[in-house]
Amino acid sequence: MYKFALIGGRLGHSYSPLIHSKFGDYEYELCEVEPDDLETLLRSGLYDGFNVTIPYKQKVMEFCDEISNDSRRIGSVNTIVRDDSGRLTGYNTDYFGFRYMLETNRIDPGGQKCVILGSGGSSHTVRTVLEDLGAREIVTVSRTGENNYENMDRNFDAQIIINTTPVGMYPNNLVSLVDLDLFTDCRGVVDLIYNPNRTKLILDAMERGIPCTNGLEMLVAQAWEASELFQGTEIDPEEIPVAVDEVRDAMLNKILIGMPGSGKTMLGRKMAERMGREFVDIDDMVAESEGMSIPEIFEKKGEPYFRRVETEMLRKACMRRGLVIATGGGIVKNKANYNIIRQNGSVIWIKRDLDKLETDGRPILLTTPVEILYDERKDAYESWSDYYIDNNQEMR
Repeated sequence: MYKFALIGGRLGHSYSPLIHSKFGDYEYELCEVEPDDLETLLRSGLYDGFNVTIPYKQKVMEFCDEISNDSRRIGSVNTIVRDDSGRLTGYNTDYFGFRYMLETNRIDPGGQKCVILGSGGSSHTVRTVLEDLGAREIVTVSRTGENNYENMDRNFDAQIIINTTPVGMYPNNLVSLVDLDLFTDCRGVVDLIYNPNRTKLILDAMERGIPCTNGLEMLVAQAWEASELFQGTEIDPEEIPVAVDEVRDAMLNKILIGMPGSGKTMLGRKMAERMGREFVDIDDMVAESEGMSIPEIFEKKGEPYFRRVETEMLRKACMRRGLVIATGGGIVKNKANYNIIRQNGSVIWIKRDLDKLETDGRPILLTTPVEILYDERKDAYESWSDYYIDNNQEMR
């Protein structure tokens, strides 16, 4: 059986083994390697090929016996194939991945002014693709240099914005380098980050109706081409979107919203058990953090205090991936919670008739009739959710 590896400095949790399992029946491992050991690993014969990530995409080029034209143009290699004689050929499948992502999301840089945020290795791949697709003007913005973040105003006429920096990536979620309101002619936004699923830049673009995409499709598409090179065979390109959906679904939290007593906790536990996921209840996190029950917090510290702690616990939970999360009924009262939930979540509204709600231990229902609460929140429940579950059966 073929055996391949992803090599890099610090890999952490990588989705590459999961992605490659979608495209071929071969072993795929993660290998963290120090710079002095890089050539030894490449020449060892332990693997039939490699994917390469930070910080070695340029360094490995000196150890390749042959390099593809795309790799030479871009100045980096992210895929290496070892032939039967031990010769190493370097390729750049990131080129295909980025181009695929643009075309799939109908973001056409042809004739457009494009701004690339960041000047690292990924920016070179992005620039090469933009040039090949006929971009009218390409400006790279970085911390220093002629175009930097202090003089962004000279590029507010940009029509396509591509983020190649780690700004907004986990664990520094929900921060962005730019204010999209200032880019009045923006027609497309691309963020190469895929953790979280939606960065603040992507959420801002969605709010403004600007076509946008994160980096997951690029990650999967480049792995698809690498897998073709590894196996020396053609793979149906229709497998790419299928793999994207499967990987995204594995990454996203399932987040339950709805009225107090609608059954979010009960259904969440059952869903987590069925899916083999960890279950998290935001109310339980708040109670544990404060050392008292929710009714006690309302009584002793008031609802505004509870809402602040609730948002902080929500922020902690939603930075993680692959959970089932039950939220409190009033989570939609704070608009800031929307981006926290949407960054990494598929949102499910649990609907239940008002006369069937379980009201015991719900402090908010002691002061406000349930009908009024529902009227205040129903529009938010609907607009925040991706789909709903009718939970009008008997709760057990």
